Amino acid sequence: MPSLDAIPPAIRRAACAFHEAGHIVVGWHHGRAITHAWLRPPHGVSGETCFAPYHRGFQPDRAGDRRRAEVEITILSAGHCGEMIYWNEGPGLKWYPGELHSHADDLAQMQPFIALLQPPEAGLLRARCTRAATAILYQPAMRQAHAAIAGRLRDASRIGADEVEAMMAGVAGAQRAPPER
Repeated sequence: MPSLDAIPPAIRRAACAFHEAGHIVVGWHHGRAITHAWLRPPHGVSGETCFAPYHRGFQPDRAGDRRRAEVEITILSAGHCGEMIYWNEGPGLKWYPGELHSHADDLAQMQPFIALLQPPEAGLLRARCTRAATAILYQPAMRQAHAAIAGRLRDASRIGADEVEAMMAGVAGAQRAPPER
C-alpha cells in the first residue's frame, strides 16, 4: 500500500470530496439542511460539511431525540463510507492507502450522541449506522448524486445549500426518508 504522502494531491482531494459528499447525501436523505461544505486550502485534502443547527437540544428520554441521535451517527459514518466508494473503484483503486484515518474527527463527533444513547456496545451501534449510510449511498440515484456532488466539490472546493438542493432535485429517484412522526 502506498503511504499517504506518496498519493498525488489530486487523488487525495478527490477522496476528500467523496468523503464530504457522503455526509451531504446521507444528510440530505435524512432531511438535514446543509449550509455548505468545503475542502480546506491549499490542496483540499481535508474538508468539512456543515449542517444547520438543531433548534433544540437532545433529551435522552425522548424517542424522537434518540432517533435523531442515531441519524447523526449515520450521517457522520457516511463520510468514511463515501470515501471508501472512491478508493474501491476508478482512479482511487490503485492508490488505496490501507487503513484510513480521515474518520477520526467524525468518530470524535459521534461521542456525544453515543453517550446520549448509552448503547450496551458502541461498536455495534456504529456498525449499524455505517451499514445504514452505506445502504443509502449504494442506491443508484444516490450513487449518481454522490458522484456529482463530489465532482463539484472537488472542482470548486465549496458547495452550498442551493447547489446541493438543485443537484439532488436533478437526480431521478433521489428520495428523502419519511419524516419522523
